Amino acid sequence: MLRTLRTNIQTLGWWNGMLYLLGTALSRLSAERLRIVKYELVSQPITTVPLLPAHRGKTIQVREARADDPLLRSVPDRREGVFAERFAQGARCLVAELNGELAGFLWFVKGDYPEDEVRCLFRPLPAGQSVWDYDVYVAKKHRLSPVFLKLWQAANERLYAEGIQHSASRISAFNAASRGSHERLGARKAGWALFVCVGSWQVMLASRQPFVHLSFSRQSRPVLQVGPVAASADDDALSQSD
Repeated sequence: MLRTLRTNIQTLGWWNGMLYLLGTALSRLSAERLRIVKYELVSQPITTVPLLPAHRGKTIQVREARADDPLLRSVPDRREGVFAERFAQGARCLVAELNGELAGFLWFVKGDYPEDEVRCLFRPLPAGQSVWDYDVYVAKKHRLSPVFLKLWQAANERLYAEGIQHSASRISAFNAASRGSHERLGARKAGWALFVCVGSWQVMLASRQPFVHLSFSRQSRPVLQVGPVAASADDDALSQSD
């Protein structure tokens, strides 16, 4: 236990490491009726600067998926019907294909994003110039390949051509690998949000308005707006956050 505690604190920082262990323990003891979820809210610039050298990732094909795309049927660990719901909400999906198989995908939406892990509506700002990206997936056997960067390079090219300047998202504060990946893409921390869920009750504490929100039903959820962060704001760098 002490080794686990030290590892989590070294990886996530003192506060996030303790929250992660507490949340894991409470979730197990309560049969997942009690959950602690913490997000870091980030914004990254949409750029035309290549993320990969020209000779890397040539065999990876990236295209925009359709609602009936056969590649999406092979995705594990996704609730049945969730992709259809996303397309109905106006979300778009880029899929990476390698040797006829799904290598990864990336979702984004222009406008509000209703979070499905907790009750919250995320709103990227400024309207018309930002998107919300989410559910970036890379198949396990391709996680050391250029698939992740190839997806983001294709997304940057498409979004830049459409006049989009920023992409906002939320990252689990307990996922150090995801934090590092977004930081390398130029993401800057725009705030944080902590959710404590007990059955149908939910309490949110956040660094952004409305700061505190109490919810007792699915119809009640806070709206968190996430806008771009100046690159010179060194104290907001992901690498310095807990």
